[in-house]
Amino acid sequence: MSADPLLVNTVILIEDAGSLLAHERAQRLSKKLTLPVYEINPQKKQHTFSGSQWQLVYTEHGLSLRLSSEPSWTDIRVDFVSSALQYRKLHGGGRNEAIAKAIGIKGKSTLNVLDCTAGMGTDSFVMASVGANVTMLERHPVIAALLEDALLRLEDAQEPLLQSLSLVSQDAIGYLESFDSASSKPAEVVYLDPMFPHKKKSALVKKEMQAFQRLLGPDQDSEALLSNALNYATSRVVVKRPVSAPELANSQDRKPTMAIRSKKHRFDVYIIQ
Repeated sequence: MSADPLLVNTVILIEDAGSLLAHERAQRLSKKLTLPVYEINPQKKQHTFSGSQWQLVYTEHGLSLRLSSEPSWTDIRVDFVSSALQYRKLHGGGRNEAIAKAIGIKGKSTLNVLDCTAGMGTDSFVMASVGANVTMLERHPVIAALLEDALLRLEDAQEPLLQSLSLVSQDAIGYLESFDSASSKPAEVVYLDPMFPHKKKSALVKKEMQAFQRLLGPDQDSEALLSNALNYATSRVVVKRPVSAPELANSQDRKPTMAIRSKKHRFDVYIIQ
């Protein structure tokens, strides 16, 4: 049993039993998170792990998350080599996308971006695809494990974009507060996508968001996160919000310098003078 309270009721499963790579990665993750590993026997309906709510499963497609309480859900998986993301990289709006405009990347320039709320990693991937070097921060070890496996599969696919993405499994506020400018260079841009509360379980709320809300609990530190980000970034802080959501409060009483809108979201941009 893991000593980490965030990993209560969590197990690692191997469904792709014939794969040496799946076994190697499962054992490595087990050692890292101090979690038990079980191999799924397809002939058995009930297993000793069947009641474990959070199941990190190695399938032929990589690492996925299953919830025993939601048997109708398909597996949750971060996939940077998915056809949807690869198509967006090649045929999306590029630097004309709202998120690219929000982080301020122009011409042939590159930016160092710190994504403090990596989640499924989609925004990090898009920012990297338009030329940013993105460090993803993720505080929950289960979500971080999904991201790490996605990066490993990006490496397996020999995708050059891997050079622009990195992962740090750490709480963002702790990371920002402990930053030592004498030994490291801060990012020009800090990107925040705090979890927006959804009061009702609905098909309109994606299963990934529902699962992450259960893992992380209510978002109670957005104000502190923005306040620390404003002290850390050297160029700008970008906060992604639903179009009609209020601006985030912060201890500096800063208001966004501008807002860039897409169909579903608003990017509040705080320019650092």
